[in-house]
Amino acid sequence: MSVTGKKIGRLDIRLVRGDTQRVGGRWRKRNLTTGQITPVDLSAWKGTLELRSPDGREQWYTQACATMTDDGYAICDVPATAFTAADWDVRRTGQWKVAVRHPLTGERKTIGWGYWTLSD
Repeated sequence: MSVTGKKIGRLDIRLVRGDTQRVGGRWRKRNLTTGQITPVDLSAWKGTLELRSPDGREQWYTQACATMTDDGYAICDVPATAFTAADWDVRRTGQWKVAVRHPLTGERKTIGWGYWTLSD
């Protein structure tokens, strides 16, 4: 039996300063023999949202994902106060990703990524 992860496509998002927001991703696997797609149980995994500079070199924000589900979702809640500091007056675009890590095996996987724009 051969199983592979589903290719993760880019998703661009808009974040609004002063609003509570949810950012996440979903991990599913496809059985290459049967074609069946099944979600990966992430309930024992740890997830993290990262917001980076436009070139990806600087990490500007990180948030642990509070919701890790048995049907493949990692969801990070961004509080309304996240982008109120003066630094965010000039940080208006960049790259984002949600990555998960299994605490026992150390396996890592990016399950969501793209570019973000911050608006007021």
